[in-house]
Amino acid sequence: MSVQLAPRPKNEDRRVVAVKRTGIIDSDQSENFSVFCELAKEITNFDYIAFSLFDENYQCKISTTNGTDNEKSERTEFNVCSYVLLSSEPTLIPDLSKHEKWMHHPAVLSGEGYLGYAGFPVINKDNYALGTFCLLNAEPATLSEHQIKLIKGIAERIAHQIDIQTNQRETTVDAVQSAIKTFTSISSHSNLSLFNNFLSVCSGKSLPTDDMKSLDEMGLTENSELSTKGKEILKQMKLQPKVMKKKIVSSKDKPQFLDDLLGEL
Repeated sequence: MSVQLAPRPKNEDRRVVAVKRTGIIDSDQSENFSVFCELAKEITNFDYIAFSLFDENYQCKISTTNGTDNEKSERTEFNVCSYVLLSSEPTLIPDLSKHEKWMHHPAVLSGEGYLGYAGFPVINKDNYALGTFCLLNAEPATLSEHQIKLIKGIAERIAHQIDIQTNQRETTVDAVQSAIKTFTSISSHSNLSLFNNFLSVCSGKSLPTDDMKSLDEMGLTENSELSTKGKEILKQMKLQPKVMKKKIVSSKDKPQFLDDLLGEL
């Protein structure tokens, strides 16, 4: 049987660019988003929660409640979460086995998949659906109106955090580029131009073919994106965005912490 691709949003090309601008995929930021997954689990009692970003080919799991962080799955017609990107409203399916479309899903037919499903789009400030915040349950399950409101709030908080990190990332790169531009005004050291081009790729900017060729020859880029070597150098440069504040929550403080966070939502 031939497996087709899942439908793409109408703004897919621009959406993918926005996703890559975040720099989150392949950067192992599970800890930065795990609190949102755990909070949703507390609120709904669903078995499995996952926050994912979607590039042009894959659903890329950023943080989950079952240890499948950083896993990728193709955006095929059987990838339920891919369809969540098509609407600004949540996709709520209490029982996949009774849904006209998903009752034929291979995992449902085999009895090995989840049945309760709730998918919430993660939409950034520019109105791009960067990813999804999905809740799955082994047995059929329904969310109350209050729970839906709370999970919507969590998805919005995730999007807000992504916007902050993206702005931080781009501001850092712009600052470094500005410093190099100032330095090159009094120096003709050719490596600085290559360094500047490298930073441009890091921030998701496009480069002329000749400039990309130089970076390719150095092993820093591949197919107009950072190579494994390039990503390692970026990591060493410490330009990868991180959340500025972290709070460790002990088990005895958890109820109060949840109450405070829910109040903010």
